[in-house]
Amino acid sequence: MTVRWTHGRSARHPGAVCGADEGPHTRVTDEPHLVTCPDCPDAAANEAIPDDATTGDPQVIAILREAKAGRSRKIGGVFVDATTANAILTVYDAATPKTQAKIASLPIEIMASFAWRVLRPDS
Repeated sequence: MTVRWTHGRSARHPGAVCGADEGPHTRVTDEPHLVTCPDCPDAAANEAIPDDATTGDPQVIAILREAKAGRSRKIGGVFVDATTANAILTVYDAATPKTQAKIASLPIEIMASFAWRVLRPDS
């Protein structure tokens, strides 16, 4: 098995960002010396971790409860820590069942942004 390096930000940033670029969207190489960004090797390892849940998964709230307990989880390609999970669950638990269904169906980035706006409206 050959180790392959990928740029950790390849899914979020178009265009070349380091020497691991083989095309417009691949950013994968078999030669680690071509990876010139200091973040690339660590970010590649993080990107390789499988998601615990995806957007719209019925288990997303249960996984957020695990993250709140201190076990960070990866949801939809984003790592969720205990503080963010706590913020999301605080808003989720205070909502009506209809709103809870809407919150649970959001992508994790929007879910977190919404929770922080509700909890800290002045910032």
